[in-house]
Amino acid sequence: MGFTSAIRLFELEPDLIRFLSAEERAEAVEVELPVRALPTGVIDVRELFVRTGAFGGVLLDGMLLQSVRLGEHAGLRLLGPGDMLSVNEAPRSALVLDTVCRATTPTRLAMFGRDLLLTARRWPLLVAGLHARGEEQTERLLTQLMICQLPRVDDRLLSLMWLLAESWGHVTSSGTTMGVSLTHEALGGLIGARRPTVTLAIGELTESGAILRQDGGWLLLRRPEPAIREHLLRLEDPRPLESRSSDWARRAGDAAELRSTHEVLQDTVMRLREQHLRNADQMRDRLRRVHATRARVAERRRKAATGPARRPAPSSGSRP
Repeated sequence: MGFTSAIRLFELEPDLIRFLSAEERAEAVEVELPVRALPTGVIDVRELFVRTGAFGGVLLDGMLLQSVRLGEHAGLRLLGPGDMLSVNEAPRSALVLDTVCRATTPTRLAMFGRDLLLTARRWPLLVAGLHARGEEQTERLLTQLMICQLPRVDDRLLSLMWLLAESWGHVTSSGTTMGVSLTHEALGGLIGARRPTVTLAIGELTESGAILRQDGGWLLLRRPEPAIREHLLRLEDPRPLESRSSDWARRAGDAAELRSTHEVLQDTVMRLREQHLRNADQMRDRLRRVHATRARVAERRRKAATGPARRPAPSSGSRP
């Protein structure tokens, strides 16, 4: 993962300097930024930026797959050319168990460091262009989040493919190609569905003529049906609650009373725990008696079914 070269980033990504004047853009495209080559495999993004003295970067080519795991479930996010990365110093949510970033192909990253800061100092509106690019990424991530909330998996899958086609697609005479090779499991991670369900949804979409497998990617033939809204969803506006001092907070100022309250709560919890243990012992004893009774009944039924057959009683008219 070494230094490869420098590149005229704003010549490749003119949208980053969209807010500069024509004269400023003509000068800015001459600015070069260092480039790092990322091999295929797991990438420690933070370690990369710290080691190179950068605070972020933008993908020039290749693809990164970011996986975020909550419990037994993992959500996926794709990053491609033009997408930005940055050092995240904020503490991760306690709900997130693991976050992994992996380069699925050899990838190049233009580094944001001192060179970019000096450029922004000369043309401050460059910061506006970088912020706008970040908002575009956030908007795409929000769209993926909304796709995951669609009730039908086939609708989620078709919508996701069209979303990916906006970044990696090409319009042809036959339809729109989505040139990204994705397994059914990866598609499930992108839309919040299990692999078997994704496989069924792909079959339904193929049979209906909405999509077609093509050269490892997909040919998109039909767009998702537009939603018909008869009325706007009416929600009570969320708002922060006023800061009020509760009875508990007011009593908390008295240390003695707080200790007394804590002791009462602790005693209550201990009594409830002891009661729970007694109830659990009684329930286990009842279950043992039920199992024993069922075993005796089953044994009697078995003996009755396998015992010697009884001779029929003689009729009243038979001779001795």
